[in-house]
Amino acid sequence: MMIYIPKFYGETAAHAWVLRFPELTGGGMQMKRSLDIAATAMTSLLLLAFAVLSLRGLIDPQTASARFGTPVSDIAGSLFYRVYLSRNLVIVASGAIFLLWRQWTPLAVLLTVTAALPMFDMSALWLSGITPPVFHPIALALIAITAALLWRRAAASPTSSAGPNLDPI
Repeated sequence: MMIYIPKFYGETAAHAWVLRFPELTGGGMQMKRSLDIAATAMTSLLLLAFAVLSLRGLIDPQTASARFGTPVSDIAGSLFYRVYLSRNLVIVASGAIFLLWRQWTPLAVLLTVTAALPMFDMSALWLSGITPPVFHPIALALIAITAALLWRRAAASPTSSAGPNLDPI
């Protein structure tokens, strides 16, 4: 049996273990890389889904509003629903810009604030006596998970709000 003797002051048993078996330390870096990729992929997919649903609703507001939970049939309702969907397109445009510039902190803030939208929609529908469609809680969960991943990425990136960061993903 071999006894390990620290070589410098402050060296712990855990540090000694890492020094003795360096091949076991790569898992943490791989996990961080995987979480970074997941944050980017989930953000891209959320923005794409938001854009597709918004554009589809702008083209046919009656059908889209029925799927939302409150069908509209008159011109005023269609106009209101189109304005509502244009808000979503503004979120998509700003999110895409932040994503392309790798501005993780502003993107995390945007998605955190965006998480309030499904909660507001669900509460407005419940107060109107309408059961919200199942996609509202699912959207809330996906947005919250993506925002959490982006906050983790923003904390790990010191240049996330300093300007365009052209480092590889």
